[in-house]
Amino acid sequence: MSQLNDLPSTYARFKVEPYTPNIGAVIHGLDLGQPLDEATQGELRQALAQHEVIFFRDQQLTPEQQVRFTRSFGNVAEVKAFFPRLESHPEIEIVESSAERRYAANNWHADITWREQPPLGTSLYAQVVPATGGDTLWASLTKAFESLPPAFQAYLETLTAVHTWEISGWTEYLLRKDASGEELKAARAKYPPVEHPVVRVHPVTGKKILYVNSTFTSHIKGLTRSQSDALLTQLFELARVPEFQARLKWQEGTLAVWDNRSTQHYAVGDYFPQHRKLHRITVTGDKTF
Repeated sequence: MSQLNDLPSTYARFKVEPYTPNIGAVIHGLDLGQPLDEATQGELRQALAQHEVIFFRDQQLTPEQQVRFTRSFGNVAEVKAFFPRLESHPEIEIVESSAERRYAANNWHADITWREQPPLGTSLYAQVVPATGGDTLWASLTKAFESLPPAFQAYLETLTAVHTWEISGWTEYLLRKDASGEELKAARAKYPPVEHPVVRVHPVTGKKILYVNSTFTSHIKGLTRSQSDALLTQLFELARVPEFQARLKWQEGTLAVWDNRSTQHYAVGDYFPQHRKLHRITVTGDKTF
Protein backbone atom coordinates (compact mmCIF):
# COMPACT_ATOMS: atom_id res chain seq x y z
CA MET A 1 0.00 0.00 0.00
CA SER A 2 1.30 3.43 -0.95
CA GLN A 3 1.06 6.16 1.63
CA LEU A 4 0.15 9.76 0.89
CA ASN A 5 3.70 10.97 1.45
CA ASP A 6 4.85 8.57 -1.26
CA LEU A 7 2.53 10.09 -3.88
CA PRO A 8 4.10 12.51 -6.35
CA SER A 9 3.53 16.19 -5.69
CA THR A 10 4.60 16.94 -9.26
CA TYR A 11 3.71 15.00 -12.36
CA ALA A 12 5.77 14.41 -15.49
CA ARG A 13 2.98 13.75 -17.99
CA PHE A 14 0.59 16.64 -17.26
CA LYS A 15 0.08 19.70 -15.07
CA VAL A 16 -2.07 19.56 -11.93
CA GLU A 17 -3.81 22.73 -10.75
CA PRO A 18 -5.42 22.38 -7.30
CA TYR A 19 -9.11 23.29 -7.47
CA THR A 20 -9.54 24.06 -3.76
CA PRO A 21 -7.10 23.68 -0.86
CA ASN A 22 -8.83 20.51 0.35
CA ILE A 23 -10.31 18.67 -2.65
CA GLY A 24 -10.13 18.61 -6.42
CA ALA A 25 -7.69 19.40 -9.20
CA VAL A 26 -7.82 20.46 -12.84
CA ILE A 27 -5.60 18.40 -15.13
CA HIS A 28 -3.96 20.30 -18.00
CA GLY A 29 -2.03 19.09 -21.02
CA LEU A 30 -3.84 15.90 -22.00
CA ASP A 31 -6.05 15.07 -24.97
CA LEU A 32 -8.23 12.29 -23.61
CA GLY A 33 -9.29 11.34 -27.11
CA GLN A 34 -5.81 9.90 -27.68
CA PRO A 35 -4.60 6.62 -26.17
CA LEU A 36 -2.63 7.20 -22.97
CA ASP A 37 0.46 5.16 -22.14
CA GLU A 38 0.70 3.24 -18.88
CA ALA A 39 2.95 5.83 -17.23
CA THR A 40 0.38 8.57 -17.86
CA GLN A 41 -2.46 6.36 -16.65
CA GLY A 42 -0.50 5.58 -13.49
CA GLU A 43 0.05 9.25 -12.78
CA LEU A 44 -3.66 9.92 -13.30
CA ARG A 45 -4.57 7.23 -10.78
CA GLN A 46 -2.20 8.82 -8.28
CA ALA A 47 -3.61 12.30 -8.95
CA LEU A 48 -7.14 11.01 -8.42
CA ALA A 49 -6.23 9.32 -5.13
CA GLN A 50 -4.46 12.46 -3.93
CA HIS A 51 -7.07 15.05 -5.01
CA GLU A 52 -10.19 12.80 -4.86
CA VAL A 53 -11.88 14.44 -7.87
CA ILE A 54 -10.13 15.61 -11.05
CA PHE A 55 -11.45 17.77 -13.89
CA PHE A 56 -10.58 17.98 -17.58
CA ARG A 57 -11.82 20.89 -19.69
CA ASP A 58 -12.36 21.21 -23.47
CA GLN A 59 -12.35 17.51 -24.31
CA GLN A 60 -13.97 16.26 -27.51
CA LEU A 61 -14.72 12.60 -26.88
CA THR A 62 -16.67 9.91 -28.66
CA PRO A 63 -18.36 7.32 -26.45
CA GLU A 64 -15.64 4.83 -27.40
CA GLN A 65 -12.94 7.29 -26.33
CA GLN A 66 -14.62 7.97 -22.98
CA VAL A 67 -14.85 4.24 -22.29
CA ARG A 68 -11.20 3.73 -23.22
CA PHE A 69 -10.05 6.62 -21.04
CA THR A 70 -12.17 5.52 -18.07
CA ARG A 71 -10.49 2.10 -18.16
CA SER A 72 -7.35 3.93 -16.99
CA PHE A 73 -8.90 3.81 -13.50
CA GLY A 74 -10.31 0.28 -13.37
CA ASN A 75 -12.93 -1.93 -14.91
CA VAL A 76 -16.09 -0.55 -16.48
CA ALA A 77 -19.27 -2.51 -16.12
CA GLU A 78 -23.03 -2.27 -15.99
CA VAL A 79 -23.56 -1.94 -12.26
CA LYS A 80 -26.73 0.17 -12.18
CA ALA A 81 -30.09 0.04 -13.91
CA PHE A 82 -31.66 3.38 -12.98
CA PHE A 83 -30.43 5.42 -15.96
CA PRO A 84 -30.96 4.52 -19.61
CA ARG A 85 -27.88 3.26 -21.42
CA LEU A 86 -26.25 4.21 -24.67
CA GLU A 87 -27.22 1.47 -27.08
CA SER A 88 -23.87 1.39 -28.87
CA HIS A 89 -21.90 1.43 -25.60
CA PRO A 90 -23.90 -0.08 -22.72
CA GLU A 91 -21.12 0.84 -20.26
CA ILE A 92 -22.37 4.43 -20.59
CA GLU A 93 -25.39 5.66 -18.66
CA ILE A 94 -27.24 8.71 -19.97
CA VAL A 95 -27.90 11.16 -17.14
CA GLU A 96 -30.39 13.58 -18.64
CA SER A 97 -32.96 16.11 -17.51
CA SER A 98 -35.32 18.16 -19.68
CA ALA A 99 -38.60 20.00 -19.45
CA GLU A 100 -40.35 16.66 -19.99
CA ARG A 101 -38.29 14.67 -17.48
CA ARG A 102 -36.91 16.47 -14.47
CA TYR A 103 -34.03 14.70 -12.75
CA ALA A 104 -31.22 15.63 -10.38
CA ALA A 105 -29.47 13.55 -7.73
CA ASN A 106 -29.68 16.47 -5.33
CA ASN A 107 -28.77 14.54 -2.22
CA TRP A 108 -25.37 13.84 -0.70
CA HIS A 109 -24.24 10.28 -1.39
CA ALA A 110 -21.49 7.94 -2.46
CA ASP A 111 -22.61 5.51 -5.14
CA ILE A 112 -23.94 2.06 -4.33
CA THR A 113 -22.49 1.71 -0.84
CA TRP A 114 -25.21 -0.91 -0.32
CA ARG A 115 -22.99 -3.42 -2.12
CA GLU A 116 -20.22 -5.46 -0.50
CA GLN A 117 -17.82 -4.02 -3.09
CA PRO A 118 -19.02 -0.50 -4.01
CA PRO A 119 -17.65 1.20 -7.14
CA LEU A 120 -14.15 2.66 -7.12
CA GLY A 121 -15.19 5.80 -8.97
CA THR A 122 -17.00 7.41 -11.87
CA SER A 123 -16.30 9.42 -15.00
CA LEU A 124 -18.93 11.95 -16.06
CA TYR A 125 -18.75 13.79 -19.38
CA ALA A 126 -20.87 16.83 -20.24
CA GLN A 127 -22.81 16.65 -23.51
CA VAL A 128 -25.38 19.42 -22.98
CA VAL A 129 -25.27 21.91 -20.12
CA PRO A 130 -27.81 24.55 -19.06
CA ALA A 131 -26.99 28.22 -19.54
CA THR A 132 -27.03 28.62 -15.77
CA GLY A 133 -27.18 26.15 -12.91
CA GLY A 134 -26.72 22.40 -12.91
CA ASP A 135 -23.45 22.40 -10.95
CA THR A 136 -22.13 19.32 -9.18
CA LEU A 137 -20.50 19.36 -5.75
CA TRP A 138 -18.10 16.88 -4.20
CA ALA A 139 -17.16 16.61 -0.53
CA SER A 140 -13.98 15.08 0.87
CA LEU A 141 -14.83 12.60 3.61
CA THR A 142 -11.09 12.30 4.22
CA LYS A 143 -10.97 15.94 5.30
CA ALA A 144 -14.25 15.51 7.18
CA PHE A 145 -12.73 12.72 9.29
CA GLU A 146 -9.51 14.68 9.85
CA SER A 147 -11.54 17.58 11.27
CA LEU A 148 -12.82 15.52 14.20
CA PRO A 149 -11.18 15.39 17.65
CA PRO A 150 -8.83 12.39 18.08
CA ALA A 151 -10.93 10.77 20.80
CA PHE A 152 -14.05 10.99 18.61
CA GLN A 153 -12.09 9.56 15.66
CA ALA A 154 -11.01 6.62 17.82
CA TYR A 155 -14.60 5.96 18.90
CA LEU A 156 -15.88 6.03 15.33
CA GLU A 157 -13.25 3.47 14.34
CA THR A 158 -14.92 0.96 16.65
CA LEU A 159 -18.31 1.22 14.91
CA THR A 160 -20.02 -0.58 12.02
CA ALA A 161 -22.85 0.87 9.92
CA VAL A 162 -25.59 -0.80 7.89
CA HIS A 163 -26.14 0.35 4.30
CA THR A 164 -29.26 -0.37 2.25
CA TRP A 165 -30.83 0.91 -0.95
CA GLU A 166 -34.29 0.70 0.64
CA ILE A 167 -34.01 4.08 2.37
CA SER A 168 -33.04 5.91 -0.83
CA GLY A 169 -36.28 6.03 -2.81
CA TRP A 170 -35.65 2.81 -4.72
CA THR A 171 -38.52 1.09 -2.90
CA GLU A 172 -41.02 3.61 -4.27
CA TYR A 173 -39.41 3.44 -7.72
CA LEU A 174 -39.74 -0.34 -7.90
CA LEU A 175 -43.34 -0.23 -6.70
CA ARG A 176 -44.17 2.29 -9.42
CA LYS A 177 -42.67 -0.06 -11.97
CA ASP A 178 -44.42 -3.12 -10.58
CA ALA A 179 -47.37 -2.56 -8.27
CA SER A 180 -47.50 -6.27 -7.47
CA GLY A 181 -44.33 -5.90 -5.43
CA GLU A 182 -42.57 -8.78 -7.15
CA GLU A 183 -39.69 -6.61 -8.41
CA LEU A 184 -39.24 -5.17 -4.92
CA LYS A 185 -39.24 -8.66 -3.43
CA ALA A 186 -36.64 -9.85 -5.95
CA ALA A 187 -34.42 -6.81 -5.31
CA ARG A 188 -34.57 -7.38 -1.55
CA ALA A 189 -33.49 -10.98 -2.05
CA LYS A 190 -30.68 -10.06 -4.45
CA TYR A 191 -29.35 -7.05 -2.52
CA PRO A 192 -29.83 -7.43 1.24
CA PRO A 193 -28.38 -4.78 3.58
CA VAL A 194 -24.60 -4.82 3.99
CA GLU A 195 -22.27 -3.71 6.75
CA HIS A 196 -19.27 -1.39 6.40
CA PRO A 197 -16.95 0.05 9.04
CA VAL A 198 -17.83 3.66 9.83
CA VAL A 199 -14.18 4.51 9.15
CA ARG A 200 -12.38 2.98 6.17
CA VAL A 201 -8.77 3.24 5.01
CA HIS A 202 -8.03 4.29 1.43
CA PRO A 203 -5.92 1.57 -0.22
CA VAL A 204 -3.73 4.06 -2.11
CA THR A 205 -3.27 7.01 0.24
CA GLY A 206 -3.53 5.14 3.53
CA LYS A 207 -5.79 7.93 4.79
CA LYS A 208 -8.89 7.32 6.88
CA ILE A 209 -12.33 8.05 5.43
CA LEU A 210 -15.64 8.71 7.17
CA TYR A 211 -17.72 6.09 5.36
CA VAL A 212 -21.39 6.90 5.98
CA ASN A 213 -23.84 8.80 3.78
CA SER A 214 -27.39 10.01 4.28
CA THR A 215 -28.77 8.29 1.17
CA PHE A 216 -27.77 4.70 1.95
CA THR A 217 -26.64 4.41 5.61
CA SER A 218 -29.62 3.34 7.72
CA HIS A 219 -28.16 2.85 11.20
CA ILE A 220 -25.13 2.00 13.32
CA LYS A 221 -24.97 -1.45 14.86
CA GLY A 222 -25.01 -1.76 18.64
CA LEU A 223 -26.64 1.61 19.29
CA THR A 224 -30.26 2.34 20.05
CA ARG A 225 -32.21 3.89 17.20
CA SER A 226 -32.20 7.30 18.88
CA GLN A 227 -28.44 7.11 19.55
CA SER A 228 -27.75 5.95 16.00
CA ASP A 229 -29.93 8.64 14.44
CA ALA A 230 -28.29 11.37 16.53
CA LEU A 231 -24.76 10.26 15.68
CA LEU A 232 -25.47 9.78 11.97
CA THR A 233 -27.14 13.19 11.75
CA GLN A 234 -23.96 14.73 13.15
CA LEU A 235 -21.75 12.81 10.72
CA PHE A 236 -23.95 13.47 7.69
CA GLU A 237 -23.66 17.20 8.26
CA LEU A 238 -19.89 17.07 7.64
CA ALA A 239 -20.45 16.59 3.90
CA ARG A 240 -22.24 19.96 3.90
CA VAL A 241 -19.25 21.90 5.25
CA PRO A 242 -18.10 24.26 2.45
CA GLU A 243 -14.42 23.94 3.37
CA PHE A 244 -14.54 20.23 2.45
CA GLN A 245 -16.24 20.83 -0.92
CA ALA A 246 -15.47 21.47 -4.56
CA ARG A 247 -18.23 22.89 -6.80
CA LEU A 248 -17.92 22.43 -10.55
CA LYS A 249 -19.62 24.63 -13.13
CA TRP A 250 -19.99 22.38 -16.13
CA GLN A 251 -19.11 23.37 -19.68
CA GLU A 252 -19.69 21.25 -22.75
CA GLY A 253 -16.63 19.05 -23.11
CA THR A 254 -15.85 18.97 -19.38
CA LEU A 255 -15.09 15.55 -17.91
CA ALA A 256 -14.91 14.81 -14.19
CA VAL A 257 -13.53 11.69 -12.54
CA TRP A 258 -14.07 11.10 -8.84
CA ASP A 259 -13.01 8.60 -6.23
CA ASN A 260 -16.19 7.03 -4.89
CA ARG A 261 -14.39 5.72 -1.81
CA SER A 262 -13.30 9.04 -0.34
CA THR A 263 -15.96 11.46 -1.60
CA GLN A 264 -19.66 12.12 -1.70
CA HIS A 265 -21.36 14.14 -4.44
CA TYR A 266 -24.48 16.24 -4.97
CA ALA A 267 -26.06 17.33 -8.27
CA VAL A 268 -27.71 20.72 -7.88
CA GLY A 269 -31.28 20.70 -9.21
CA ASP A 270 -31.70 24.41 -9.91
CA TYR A 271 -31.88 24.54 -13.72
CA PHE A 272 -35.26 23.13 -14.72
CA PRO A 273 -36.72 23.25 -17.38
CA GLN A 274 -33.35 23.66 -19.11
CA HIS A 275 -31.73 20.67 -20.79
CA ARG A 276 -28.80 18.90 -19.15
CA LYS A 277 -27.21 15.71 -20.48
CA LEU A 278 -24.10 13.85 -19.36
CA HIS A 279 -22.52 10.48 -20.10
CA ARG A 280 -21.61 8.51 -17.01
CA ILE A 281 -19.35 5.46 -16.61
CA THR A 282 -18.89 3.59 -13.33
CA VAL A 283 -15.45 2.25 -12.43
CA THR A 284 -15.29 -1.06 -10.59
CA GLY A 285 -12.62 -3.35 -9.19
CA ASP A 286 -12.34 -6.75 -7.57
CA LYS A 287 -11.80 -5.14 -4.16
CA THR A 288 -12.86 -1.62 -3.19
CA PHE A 289 -10.82 -1.33 0.04
